[in-house]
Amino acid sequence: MSFDSFCRLYDNEHACAEQMYQDKWPEGFRCPVCRHTQASVIRTRRLPLYECRKCRYQASLTTGTVMEKSKTPLVKWFRAIYLLSHGATAVQIANAIKVTYKTAWLIAHKIRHAIKQIIADTPLTGHVRILESRYGATSFAAQFSTRAVHHPLIAAASVSDDGKMVHVRMARVPASHIFKGIVLKDAYQSFILRHVASDADITATYGLYNFARYKPLYSFSRDAVRYLNQTYCGVGLKHLKSYLDEYSYRHQFASLDQSLAAHLMRQCANRPALPYRQLIKTAA
Repeated sequence: MSFDSFCRLYDNEHACAEQMYQDKWPEGFRCPVCRHTQASVIRTRRLPLYECRKCRYQASLTTGTVMEKSKTPLVKWFRAIYLLSHGATAVQIANAIKVTYKTAWLIAHKIRHAIKQIIADTPLTGHVRILESRYGATSFAAQFSTRAVHHPLIAAASVSDDGKMVHVRMARVPASHIFKGIVLKDAYQSFILRHVASDADITATYGLYNFARYKPLYSFSRDAVRYLNQTYCGVGLKHLKSYLDEYSYRHQFASLDQSLAAHLMRQCANRPALPYRQLIKTAA
């Protein structure tokens, strides 16, 4: 679906609220407090409230979603979700939905937080290949320059029987797992605990220049770094994982029968918001 078609489909708050209801409660209303299934609708506010007929709790459509406590209209949220699912930057989102850059940046990071939770909920399974990569300048000369700054990454992929990548995960190696520029094996173990199923068949190659590495995965990681450099002119370490997750998410769910935007909209309707204090705190 094109962006213009998407905008026509969700061109007002009522249409967006109807879709939010379907995404949040696909089997009908369910009280978040007592799990009762009947509610009265209160329409005196911008968005309807659903008052449970049993415990009288008033549930908002946006409570427990990435939009919680946001004053930005749902129409603009929906369009931002569509645009980010297609790789748009905060500047492009700000221009498209007519908000400030700061608002677009915050919306984009809240959506990426939902993506982060999707990634965390789907560990790699089956045959998993793991290797070391790095984030930094991607030109041939820069890769061998002593002045260029590079940050080690761990990349992993679940691989199908015919040798193709299915799902990919990437993460920055924390400083505590690096000794004199060398990535310690503890970094791999920590990554595996976070991103790989306990029963997976794991093949790990250690060292950046290990020629036994799984070449499609290494190429994918380099493409991701090149994309971040070209699109954002580089990404700070604090938010690097979020951008890597977004890139991996688009690869992982690109083959879905439904649109990527529709999948992300449903996820955003069922994932809690990222607190601002957590967003701006310094990464380890």
